[in-house]
Amino acid sequence: MLTVAHSMHSDHDMTLVLLAALLCAFGSWVIANLYRHGLKQTPRQALLWYFLTAVTSGIAIWCTHFIAMLAYQPDAPVSFDFGLTFASLVIAITGSTVGILIAGMFRRRVTTVIGGVILGLSISAMHYTGMIAYRIEGIIHWDKSYLVASVLLAMVLSTVALFFGAQGDKYARSKMTASFALAIVGLHFTGMAAFHVTPTTLIGGHSNPDEYRLLALVIAGTAAMIVMGGLFTYFIENRTRLENIVELRQARDEARDASRAKSEFMSVLSHELRTPLTIINGYASFLTGLKGHTIAKLKPNEQISKVHFEELGDQTERYGGRIKSAGDHLLTIINELLDYTSIELNSIKLNKTSFQAGELLAELEEQFQGLAKEKQAVLEIECDDFDVFADRGRCKQILINLLGNALKFSSASSIRMRATRVGDTCRLEVEDNGCGMPEEDLQRIFQAFIQAETAAKSADGGTGLGLAISKKLAAAHEGDIQVESAVGVGTKFTVDLPNCASEIRVENALAAA
Repeated sequence: MLTVAHSMHSDHDMTLVLLAALLCAFGSWVIANLYRHGLKQTPRQALLWYFLTAVTSGIAIWCTHFIAMLAYQPDAPVSFDFGLTFASLVIAITGSTVGILIAGMFRRRVTTVIGGVILGLSISAMHYTGMIAYRIEGIIHWDKSYLVASVLLAMVLSTVALFFGAQGDKYARSKMTASFALAIVGLHFTGMAAFHVTPTTLIGGHSNPDEYRLLALVIAGTAAMIVMGGLFTYFIENRTRLENIVELRQARDEARDASRAKSEFMSVLSHELRTPLTIINGYASFLTGLKGHTIAKLKPNEQISKVHFEELGDQTERYGGRIKSAGDHLLTIINELLDYTSIELNSIKLNKTSFQAGELLAELEEQFQGLAKEKQAVLEIECDDFDVFADRGRCKQILINLLGNALKFSSASSIRMRATRVGDTCRLEVEDNGCGMPEEDLQRIFQAFIQAETAAKSADGGTGLGLAISKKLAAAHEGDIQVESAVGVGTKFTVDLPNCASEIRVENALAAA
């Protein structure tokens, strides 16, 4: 050990030694990251990462060795056989590829040992091929004990590094980095301690030319760029993988939420459909047996009179009205389902015409007065005098959904509809002073099959499609719906339909022409 340390200190340019050590440490850290990342992949994907690890490893090992060789300062002129020097690079990359592939692909204790031994031997072969390429004017002597020790050191530390790389603890990467760096540095400088030169010239105090220092810096820079390229590839792939995991988790959560919402919707829908159908079947049964019940009430020998006929007619009319009301409810649910399906398939078509906003609001006020009285709510309208160019039926459908929700779910005592003109935009508003909604519900309510908590607890029920349909109808007009709400204060829905007035002016101009 002292001989190795003395060789490093007395026979080497310490600046270049430090440069080689820094490159070795950085390269080993990158190799540890790439190798451990490859172990987490599927066999096909891992193959590519092992090749990237091997190339990075071979280049880092070779560059560390060559810079350390340039740091060696014998008392004699030196040169390099560039053919053998290049061969040492090929040996480093090829040996690293074989060793890492065997250890990584099979992932067994024995294959890790085999891979580590091959990796250590490739480092040794690279080093001593480079030493053969090192031409020096002197007589070379080798200390075989240090030579053998260097090879054994490389094999043992390379095997230990691969074992550490396969571990799952948090320090595994650091331990693999340290072991691999020690394998490279230990081999080189132990091997250099086995190398002795007796100069054949009488030139004293000889040192390598300054060009060697420049060459070492160029090699170090090139190697660092290549190694950083491997590291950059690792970071990009790892970041992409993490982003994909996040996206998959979000998609999974969204799918889970959608599945749960649809399950809840099917439960609500079955209830919504069962209620009117039960009413229809019940009153249809009453109507079927009404004649028999009337005859059964007659006294012996009593004939059916006009009074009986009128009572029978009144009951028939009453039952028929209830059947019609339940049928209308059932038709509304079916229409909502068909509307939503049609919109989802992008088959919605708008029939735009010019109509007065005030007339539409007055029509809705008259339509909902009965429900408003039933809910003990005051229904008011405010409207500017202007025309709207839009699909009147779809605008009415939007307002029916908003107004119906306000009456059924808000427990409001006052509900107000407004229609105003803001530039070329028609703005429709439905505002109530009811129970309001919490902040977290304000975005969910526009999703299909979703109802706010207040709606879910209401006896009026609903499919949860009304607001989703309204949102898509507004979007079909190139507009949008916004909602403002506070618990205990009330809720306001705002529908903006752009380009209404401008299209009216174009239509009027064409008519005038």
